[in-house]
Parts: sequence; structure tokens; C-alpha cells
Amino acid sequence: MKSIFTNKIKFLGAFILASGLTFGQTAADKRVQAGLTGNFGLNMVKMGTSKMQSNGIGSNMSIGINLHTTFKNSKNLGIATGVEFDFGSLKYKPSAPTYYSYNDTEILSKDDAGSQAGIFQISERTQKPVFVTVPLMFLFRTDYIGDFRYFGKFGVRNSFLVSQKINDSGTDFSVANPLGEASDNENMKASGEMFFYNGSVGMSAGAEWNFVGSTCLVAEIGYFYGITPMYLDRKEENKTLFTSDNVNPLIWNRTYFSNKANLNQLMLKISILF
Repeated sequence: MKSIFTNKIKFLGAFILASGLTFGQTAADKRVQAGLTGNFGLNMVKMGTSKMQSNGIGSNMSIGINLHTTFKNSKNLGIATGVEFDFGSLKYKPSAPTYYSYNDTEILSKDDAGSQAGIFQISERTQKPVFVTVPLMFLFRTDYIGDFRYFGKFGVRNSFLVSQKINDSGTDFSVANPLGEASDNENMKASGEMFFYNGSVGMSAGAEWNFVGSTCLVAEIGYFYGITPMYLDRKEENKTLFTSDNVNPLIWNRTYFSNKANLNQLMLKISILF
């Protein structure tokens, strides 16, 4: 009985010692750091068609989890990853009179245009996609200099489309109003228009401040260049945007096309890592 009691005391002592070492570990000694992160960015679209053009700079805001881990044999080299929810905006305007058929909040393809409730001419478009993003970056960082250390990252942001909404300003045409009237179409949907994956390659640089215990405040700024198209070049029957040779777009003489663009981003990331 005494032996069992002694063993329990030894086990408890070892557990307390291991816990103390774990929670007392400094930021400089930790191989893995994880915490919350937020991104604040600028979305810049690079156009691939002459029929649509950028209408200024959009925005991006995100929240998620940031993870830094270093290789076993080097505390200065590692991998940075995480999971982020991106809420962005993209701004366009047509280079020539551009229209689409719609019914309620659904933007119709060429094949479905027979069920249209109206035709809308776009003067300005704001597209609001939501992505789940998994960055995968190589991490290079210095040793601590006082309470600070500095780092650079290089890699890929992998973004997967969750949903998108479209807000359009322009002119609404219908059988009841063939001359059209100024209107806004908000929260519109165009199923299958955007490519489900958006990849970008880039780099960032920043600093990490160990302000208390093993808790660090991290700030970085980066630039990412889009390497995949944001929109599908769909089959003719599935395209939604069209131009028309007729003054009255209700008369069917349409040339359908797909939007084409790549996304470049300038991002500021703020994280708290533990």
C-alpha cells in the first residue's frame, strides 16, 4: 500500500513539473504557435476581357486561425498556415452596353432566358464573394532581438468559394417599361459563374512582439498575385452577360460573353499567437 501511495506521489510530482515546463515555455523556445488572426486588404482585379473593366479597388476582410510551426532542427525555418474566412468585394463596369436577363434574384443563362421577368443593363457591378482560405507559406524568421523578432513568408493562398452575391446599378427594362428606368438589382445570384478555386502566390514580411509570457502580437504585410482565373469561360448556352446591336434590348439580337479576371491582393494581417 505504501509503495502504491509513493508511486502516486511521484507521478503527481512529475505531472506538475511537466506542466510547469510546458506553460512556462517562452515564445523563443516554442516550435508551434497558434492563435486568432484578421486580414484587412485591397482587392485589385486584372482584366482578361475588353468588354468589362475594373471600377476601382475592392476590399477584403477576414477572420480565422493562424499557425506557425518550425522544423525540428531549426527554429528559424518553418511553415505558416491556418484557416481564414474571407469576405471580399470586386468592382466592375462594362466597356460597352452590357445586359443580362433575370427573374427575381436569379441572373439567367442563355438557355434559361425564355423565363425572364426583365432585362437589366449594367452601369456598375459589385461582386461580393465569400471564400474559405488555407494559406501555405514557407516561414523564415530571425532570433529574438529584445522582445522582437522579424520574419518573411513565401507561398500560396488557396481560396475556395463558399458563396457570392452581386449588386448592380443600371437600367431595368421590361415589357411594361420598354424604355427602361434607373434601378438597382441587389443580392443577385449567378450560379456557376465564378471558379470554385482561387489561387495566388506571394510573399509577406512582418514582426512578432513577445509582449507577455509566451503570447505574441504579430503584424505583417503581403502582396499576392492571382494565378488562376476567377471566372469560368462557360459554354455558350450557360453564359449570362450579353451585348446587343439593338437600341431596345428586349429584341433578341444578343452576343453572349463571360467575364475574365484575375485577383491581386495587398494584405495586412494582425494575429495573436500563443
